[in-house]
Amino acid sequence: MKKNIIYAASLLALTFGNISCSESFLELEPKTGQAEANYYKTEEQAFLAVTAVYDAYSVQNWQFAPTMSDIWSDDTFAGGSNVSDMSQWQEMEMFKMTSENNSSSDMWNRCYSGIYRANLYLQKQEEVEWVTDGLKDRLEAETLFFRAYFYWDLVRHYGYTPVITEVLPSVEDYKSLPQGTPEELFTQIATDLLNALPNLPVQIAASEKGRISKAAAQALIARIYLYHEGFAKPVMGVGSWSNGTTTIDKTYATAALESIITSGQYSLISDYADLWDWDNQNNAESILEIQYSEKAKSGDWGGWNINGNFSCVWVGPRNPNGDGGRVFPGWSFSVPTWSLGDEFETGDPRKDVTLYNADVQLSSYTHAFMNTGYFNNKYMALNAYIGSGGDNSHNFPRNFVDIRYADVLLMAAELNMDSNPTKALDYFNQVRTRAMGVTAEKTSITIDDIYHERRVEFGCEGLRKWDLLRRGNDYTAAKIAASFDIPSDASNANDFEARVFKAETWGMFPIPAADIRNTNDGALQQMVPAYK
Repeated sequence: MKKNIIYAASLLALTFGNISCSESFLELEPKTGQAEANYYKTEEQAFLAVTAVYDAYSVQNWQFAPTMSDIWSDDTFAGGSNVSDMSQWQEMEMFKMTSENNSSSDMWNRCYSGIYRANLYLQKQEEVEWVTDGLKDRLEAETLFFRAYFYWDLVRHYGYTPVITEVLPSVEDYKSLPQGTPEELFTQIATDLLNALPNLPVQIAASEKGRISKAAAQALIARIYLYHEGFAKPVMGVGSWSNGTTTIDKTYATAALESIITSGQYSLISDYADLWDWDNQNNAESILEIQYSEKAKSGDWGGWNINGNFSCVWVGPRNPNGDGGRVFPGWSFSVPTWSLGDEFETGDPRKDVTLYNADVQLSSYTHAFMNTGYFNNKYMALNAYIGSGGDNSHNFPRNFVDIRYADVLLMAAELNMDSNPTKALDYFNQVRTRAMGVTAEKTSITIDDIYHERRVEFGCEGLRKWDLLRRGNDYTAAKIAASFDIPSDASNANDFEARVFKAETWGMFPIPAADIRNTNDGALQQMVPAYK
């Protein structure tokens, strides 16, 4: 699917690679490349350019944030064929990352590629001959949303990075950019999200599923606020979160979530299992969903040229036999922990929906490194959905649900616990009883109840790491240590080297060494305590 549209100098590394587009966010078909000089003239070209920004959001390129976040947390182990397989993930899991780690450089490049695309579009949009009422404002808002998202990934993974809001004249200009502080990154995120909000639609038409709504921005604001309040303030020392005019505080975040709830645009799917039906994507519970497709028929292992959900193959069992041939052979990465399995209460149907028990479901499979018998049942690849061309591993049309309505309800429950406990309890029980029935309804809740419910509701969805961090270093350390308590009957206990949480990493990555080498002396420095 990928074709060159614009060749551009990259931040610190000379080239970002290919900018890609598609005619539709869901129908990913090849397009003929066009030179920048002939571009940004029509609404169709503007739409394609914004789709290139969406593309940077979806790219996995061996550094998919949800997968890495699960491995870092107590929800999954790195796994793989052996201790050297995907060593960048093994290093991350064991708090041994260095600035040469490939996951760190891939994440950095993906974020700044997306920011470059966003900045280029925002700079060029005035050259478009606009005809359709409101289209310019909406495309600008979508682009601002994603620029904020890329900076959100940067601030939570690196802390201190350059803030760039325009395309600079030359590579040399990028080499001497000042290194932004966490406060500056959070300010930029607030600025972009608050500027995007007024021009994002409340309702997304069925033909536009996958595009950004007002609720996506509001929910992202609430998610970032909880991290900012729970982690960035006490650990990174940032002040209040603001764009300079509007302060995003507890009142603001609570109101944003309430706006989503009262909009009537979203609801819980009645059966939790139906959320993960591959034929039920972009459903009533989906607020922000990364769109993937088999239509590109990718066979290129370069990462940016993959438009299917590549991570589906990462998380499945190796050489599966049985279960009616349902399971596509996977690579056994991000193996769910016994700790996650034990978190589910007796009778909670979410356990079997979340965790595929290969020891029960399969007649045989390869018991690879750090095997627990569990695999990610929500996203592992299935034979029924193999693409019709290209490399099968690349072309699974399984979207990734980034934010769903259940998260809105549980975030709102957490924020309302002290000020409106009745409302908090109602929102909490909506999620809990959807899964377990009315007999499981609680009459009062604590923060531990909410954290338990979040873990079993969102298991293997990439949220656990960020929940741990915002509960504090002691809580995080205890939970991570407990996940390495290996059952006494485990035959592979030697696979598990107990790890100790290193608070001085802040849960972050080191700035890539290559980018430090490619900047002027002193422009980029390691600021996170563990990497100085």
